[in-house]
Amino acid sequence: MADTIALLSLHDITPAYEDDIIHTYDLLAGLGMESMTLLVTPFYGMKKSNCFVKGSPFTEFLLSLDLEISLHGYSHITKSGAPCEFCNLTKERAVARLKDGISLIKQGFGKRPVGFIPPMWDAPPRIAKAVREVGLDYCVIGDNLYSSAGSKIHGTGARIISQGQRTVNTEAAMFEIELGGALQVAVHPFDYRMNNLFELLADLRDRQGYRFLGYRDFMKSIH
Repeated sequence: MADTIALLSLHDITPAYEDDIIHTYDLLAGLGMESMTLLVTPFYGMKKSNCFVKGSPFTEFLLSLDLEISLHGYSHITKSGAPCEFCNLTKERAVARLKDGISLIKQGFGKRPVGFIPPMWDAPPRIAKAVREVGLDYCVIGDNLYSSAGSKIHGTGARIISQGQRTVNTEAAMFEIELGGALQVAVHPFDYRMNNLFELLADLRDRQGYRFLGYRDFMKSIH
């Protein structure tokens, strides 16, 4: 993957965080970031109230942005409440859960998601095969982007996945940033009021010369 590219996403898109998501998008747009991926969890926390309703103001707002919508887990948690939703699923069970997630996004947004990124970016490699089987364009696991169109795997040097807490763990990424290496940056809806991630984004853009792309736009740029 080319250097000084940061794959940008806004994750944990759920009606529960509606106001924070709208404000976060406005801040990202204010930084001039026009390309990003909206990572939607269609049944967040296994609560029906967190499903997207077709025609609702929030759903229509997200559609009006004309941004890539991709699947970010089904409920974001396992049935027991553990955070690594896809880590222990067989490929067959993963396919079933992916299909359920795709169905809910189609019901809410009227279209299929483009790709899949598991919660915490954490899943075994077999999940990439499940993603290909259900017909999504790509899957991201850790630092690797698997294209469903071929066997090539695109790697990033580091990832910054914020969880909307008071600190963002950037230590592992700093060396890669100073080298101008390819990154993944995932913004959480709470970041603007919890930490300094937006300052980091501005620094990556202004001092390091990074260009920000959503995953779909990156895939288009290399084909």
